[in-house]
This record gives sequence, C-alpha cells and structure tokens, in this order.
Amino acid sequence: MQLGATVSLEDAIALGVTAAPIAAEEPQSEAELKAKRAAFSKAGILPVQTNGYCNLVSTDEKIRRANVVATRELLRRADIAGARAVVVGGGHRDPAVPEDVFSAHPDNWKPEAVELLAQSCREIVDGLDLQTTRLSIETWVMTPLDSAKSVRRFLDLVGHKSVGILFDPVNMMNLDRHYRSGEFIAECFDTFGDDIVHVHAKDTKLIAAQFTYRMAEAPIGEGQLDFAELLRQMSRRADDLPLVVEHLNSFDEYAKAIAHIRGVAAAEGLKFWAPAKAA
Repeated sequence: MQLGATVSLEDAIALGVTAAPIAAEEPQSEAELKAKRAAFSKAGILPVQTNGYCNLVSTDEKIRRANVVATRELLRRADIAGARAVVVGGGHRDPAVPEDVFSAHPDNWKPEAVELLAQSCREIVDGLDLQTTRLSIETWVMTPLDSAKSVRRFLDLVGHKSVGILFDPVNMMNLDRHYRSGEFIAECFDTFGDDIVHVHAKDTKLIAAQFTYRMAEAPIGEGQLDFAELLRQMSRRADDLPLVVEHLNSFDEYAKAIAHIRGVAAAEGLKFWAPAKAA
C-alpha cells in the first residue's frame, strides 16, 4: 500500500506522500497531459485519480447518455496523463434533479439502479484501449453502491477489467456500521477487495441531537473509523494500492492526518510502499 493526498503535486512532494490527483479535462492538449505525466513520474508521485463525477443512472436518458460520452472521453484523456483512475459516483434516480451528481431517492437502492449503473459503465469502457486508467466507481451509502453486497453485484454485472471500485468506508457509514467499522471494512475487502482501485481516507463521528442524530466527517484520528483494520486489510493487497487522504483544508491539516496514519501503521508493524522516481 502507498499513501497519498488530494493536494497539488508540489504539496504531495512536501508531505512525503506518493500519490496525488491529476486533472485531465479539456482544454488541456495531449502534449500538456503527457508533460504532466512526466512531471509526476519524475517526482515519484502516482497520478492517482481524475475526477469525473456525474450521474450515470439518471432518469433522463439524454443526460445519462451525455454523461456516458463525456466520461468515456475523460477516461481516454486520463489514460494519456497516466492516471490510475477516473472517479465517478454511483449516481441517483431522483427525477426532480436528473443532472445532479448526488440526491437521495428510494429508487437509488432498487436492483434496477445497479443494473443501469453497470450498463453505463460497460458503455463507457467497451472498445477503449486503456493502458493505465480504470473507471473507478465510488462507494456511498446514498447511491446504488451502498453495501458490500451491492458492490459485488455491480462488479459481477459489469465483468470488465477496466472497471473497479474507489472504496470510501466513511461514505458507507450508517448506525449499524459506525461502531463496528473494522468488521465492516473486513467484510468489504473480503467481498470486493481485489477490485479496489484505491481507497479514500477520512474519519467519521456520530453527532447526537435531542431527537435524532447526524453523521459527519471528522479529522483523521478524532473519529470512530478503525484505521488499524483498514491498513491491515490494505497491506494484504497489491503493494501500490493507494490510501488517499481527502477533504482537509490546509497543508498543516494534511500533515497531521498523514502523521496519524503513519503512526497507526508503525504500531501495526506495517510500512508504506514508494515507487521509484523516473531518471
């Protein structure tokens, strides 16, 4: 496993991590994308993800098709840039906001939503000659990919080597999983671990209120997520599997989170892998 962060290339170097996002959208030329790839390679930093969030299960077929076409082109461009993944969310079936990336709707969790998501992903990757980049669908409790079982069904329906999973355990938290996050993480790795392209790192906390509750992200180390189990599971997979810290507001916050994760790894006797720098 290797450690990354959603920061600039320069900050990734300063933080001592080995993975960071890379932008590949237009109007960058192919020459500019190749130059970016060379800069990342020279620094020994993996271009871990290009963001392509859109709704691939929209109730509006014209919007769904347009998103398929746009994601297909972004995937092609990201491959030129050397990105490990183009990341897209699981989408939603809310007819009131068909263009939005995320929305809660009861149809999100029907089997048909997973089937449509698989269809969209096949349409995106079929016929593309990708050398480096995979289409990576992010897990989230509000989307069709809300459980280990639904993710496994999606992957089986797609059946394509260029489609994998961005595993975000915090995105999948609910009351049942919150206090047994280690057990849930292990279940996910057991169920779809070989198809995980990379993992997002943040923490989670439960905020109690008078009559209800709210789950929120928390600074890494100040929440409930079982990072020891997450690192143990990742260490059993490919050496270059990235764990990417995200959603922090400053260099110092990233440095603190990274230091905490390194501390947990050291306590578990685990080490992070680093790629060789290009000559």
